[in-house]
Amino acid sequence: MILEKILAKTQISTKLMVFCYSAILLACSSPAEKEMKLGREEARLGNFRIAVSHFEKALKRSPEGPLALEASKEAAKLLFLEIKDYKKAIEFYKQVILMSNSAEERMLSQKQIISVLFDHLSDYKLAVTEINKYLMMTQDPKEKVEYKIKLARAYYYQNNFSQAQNETEEFLNNNPTPDQRFEMLYLKANIFMAQKDYTMGIGILSSILKEFPERSIKENIALTLSVAFEEMKDFKSAIQTLEQLKATHPMPEYIDIRIKRLEERLKNQPGAKGRYRK
Repeated sequence: MILEKILAKTQISTKLMVFCYSAILLACSSPAEKEMKLGREEARLGNFRIAVSHFEKALKRSPEGPLALEASKEAAKLLFLEIKDYKKAIEFYKQVILMSNSAEERMLSQKQIISVLFDHLSDYKLAVTEINKYLMMTQDPKEKVEYKIKLARAYYYQNNFSQAQNETEEFLNNNPTPDQRFEMLYLKANIFMAQKDYTMGIGILSSILKEFPERSIKENIALTLSVAFEEMKDFKSAIQTLEQLKATHPMPEYIDIRIKRLEERLKNQPGAKGRYRK
């Protein structure tokens, strides 16, 4: 019993000492340091919005001090990962880019901005601007290729088809890898079909099927091709494409349904004969 009382008192004393020590450190800290400590503690407790408010105060109280960069990084991380306030996260990533002396850190923040705009906000117009900034920052050939593809897609998603086509053609003229060539040819086909130029789209899709037979199966290129034929009311070609696809498709019954629907459309066309007209 005596030993337990002594241990209990010791534990209380230890906790009191830790509390007092923390209080002394906080009292001796600068206003910005106090806000950083409060922010980290709130983040640890899961109070993410309160934590961000402390990091914002730290940044205001020391906008050019050594803690400003840390405050911006901490706030950006919480806003992106926990709070999902993507627009506000971009503001802090931009602060990191302005303040950091590390090229790697600046590039990482720029990539995060692009990710937010492209994947979370679907703001493709602004994404184009930020992608072009990153293309000037990076010297890595692989990354340049990756972001050139993303740039072409960003133009396509905002219906800027002429610029998207320019990007795809420039890319295809620079000896891409087979996988990259597949992606850009498929994008180019979609660009034409989005403009209802199905003849050009069909030509590209047909060349993809011949050049990339295995990848075409995985990406359902033949199904896309059949849709393009259907849009042109070339139901016979659409049916033939689906019949070839049925042998490799994981759901042949689904393909059969599409074939029957197309056969009905073909039978109802004026002048239809033979197999498709009773």
